[in-house]
Amino acid sequence: MSLRFDHRIFSLVVVVSAILVASAAIAKTNPVVTSIDIDRPLVVAGDDRPLYVLVRFEVPEQTLPPGKQRPPLNIALVLDRSGSMETAGKLPYLKRAAKAIIGRMTPRDRLAVVEYDDLITVAWPSSPVESPVLVAKVIDALTPRGNTDLVGGMMAGVSQVRRFLRRAAVNRVLLLSDGLANEGVTEPAEIRALARKAREAGVPVTTLGLGLEYDEDLMQDIAQNSGGAYYYIENPAQTASIFQRELSSLFRTAAREVDLRFIPGEMVEDIRVFGYPTHSEGRTTVIEFSDFHGGEQRNLVIRIDLEPGGVGPVRLGVLRFAYDTVDDGRRVEQNRELTVEVTRDIDRARHAANREAIVEAALVEAEAEHRTSLRLLDAGDWEDAERRLKALAADLAARNADIGDVRLAKKIEALEIESRSVVAVGAAPMAAPAQMYLKRSKQRLYQAMQGRRGLYMLEAGDAGHEVEQLQRAMKDTGAYAGPVDGAYTPALEEAVKAYQSANNLTRDGIAGPATLKALGLY
Repeated sequence: MSLRFDHRIFSLVVVVSAILVASAAIAKTNPVVTSIDIDRPLVVAGDDRPLYVLVRFEVPEQTLPPGKQRPPLNIALVLDRSGSMETAGKLPYLKRAAKAIIGRMTPRDRLAVVEYDDLITVAWPSSPVESPVLVAKVIDALTPRGNTDLVGGMMAGVSQVRRFLRRAAVNRVLLLSDGLANEGVTEPAEIRALARKAREAGVPVTTLGLGLEYDEDLMQDIAQNSGGAYYYIENPAQTASIFQRELSSLFRTAAREVDLRFIPGEMVEDIRVFGYPTHSEGRTTVIEFSDFHGGEQRNLVIRIDLEPGGVGPVRLGVLRFAYDTVDDGRRVEQNRELTVEVTRDIDRARHAANREAIVEAALVEAEAEHRTSLRLLDAGDWEDAERRLKALAADLAARNADIGDVRLAKKIEALEIESRSVVAVGAAPMAAPAQMYLKRSKQRLYQAMQGRRGLYMLEAGDAGHEVEQLQRAMKDTGAYAGPVDGAYTPALEEAVKAYQSANNLTRDGIAGPATLKALGLY
C-alpha cells in the first residue's frame, strides 16, 4: 500500500511527520517528487524476513519561464591523450565531441581543458567561454603519447573547477579515458578516497569509458563516490552523442547538494542500501546521492532487519531528504517517519502487502546477486558464475509464479541469456566479444540498481535515449517508420509487436532482453 494513495493503510500503519504534510502542500513548487512504499506494512508476528522500503524520486521536465536562464556551467574537460588513443580513430572522435560541447557553451559558462597521459597539462585554464575558436585550436593540437595518469588528470580537473566554484553554477568534471590507470595513483581504495574528497569539495566527476581496455569498475567507482554519472562509450563514433547527453543533463539540473540519510529506530538490527554508496555517522546511514535532473526517475531500496518483539506498532526510523533547488536556491527539507505494525492477523497482513515494493525488492536483490556472478566471471571462475545465474533465474521464476509481474519475467529472460553468454566468455575471456559483454552487463546493472532498467526493458510510456536507440535499430530493420524522438508511443509498440512476431519472439510489445538482443542492443 502506498503512503501517498491508500489512506486506509496510511492512517493505520504509517506515521508521517508534519513536515511531510507541509511539503506535500508545496509539492508543485519543489522539483523532486518523492513517494515511499513498504513491502509489508503489516508484519505477521514471528515473521523474521527483512522489510523493504522503496523510495521513488521523480523530477518532472523543467520548462524555463520567459526571461529565466539555465544555470551557468563551471566544468573541466579532462581528456586522455595516452598512446592507446591513437587506435580506431579515438582521438579525432574525441576532438569532435569536445568541440561540440564548447559550441553549446556561452560566456556565462566557465571551461577548463586538462590533457593527460603520464604528464598532466592544463591546456586551457578555467575561464569564461568567450573564445570557443581558440579553445578548439587547443583541442585540435592534442596528439597521442605516453601512459595513463588517470587520477592525476582527474585531480587537476577538480582543482580547476574548485578555483571558481559557484553555488549558483553547475560544477562538474568530465573525465574520459580509454585505458587503465597505470601511472600516478593506481590503488582503487586511494582513488575512491580522492573521488569522495572531490564530492566533499562540491565537484562531482562524470566518467566516460571509451572502448574495451579501460577499467569499468574503477570508472563506476569514481562516478559513484564523487556524485557524478558514468557512461560506457562502446565505439568512438558514439563519443559526441554521449558527451551531448551529459551536457544536456547538466543543463537540466534541478536539485543539488543532495543530503539523504536514514536514522534507524531502536528495533532495527541491520540495514542494507542497494545501488548507492553509503557511509555511517554513528547509527545514521548517509546515502550518497548525485544531483537531480529534469525528466529523471530514480529508485532507492533499503532492506531492514528487525529484532523480534511483540505485536503493535514498530518504528523503523526516519528518512531525511534535503536538497537545494537550482531555480531559486531554496533549501528543501523533508522528514519521513516510517512505522509498521506487527499483527497476528495473517489475512489482514497479506492484503496490506505492497506489490510495487515487493517487485522492486526482488529485482534489486537479483541484480546484486547478478553482479556477484559478474565478479566471479571477472576472476575467471565462469563455471560458478554460470551456476549462480541459472540458480538465480530458477529462484526468481519460483517467486514470480506467485507474483506474476512482467518486470520479473524480463529479468529472468535476461539471466537466461546471460548464463549462455558466460559460457562463451569462459571459452575466450580476453576476446573483444567477452570484454564487450562484461562492459555492457555492468553498465546495465549499474543503472538497474537505481531503478533505471531501460537498457534491458522498454515499454509503452517510456522515453529517453534508450528509446531513441530502439527506434533507430527498428528503422534499420525496416520494422518501424516513425520518428526517432525518444518516445515509446503506441505506434512504436505495434511495430515492436510486428517485429517480435516476424522473429519468433514473445509478442507483447515490450522490448525486453530477447527483443533487444535480436536488434543488437543487448
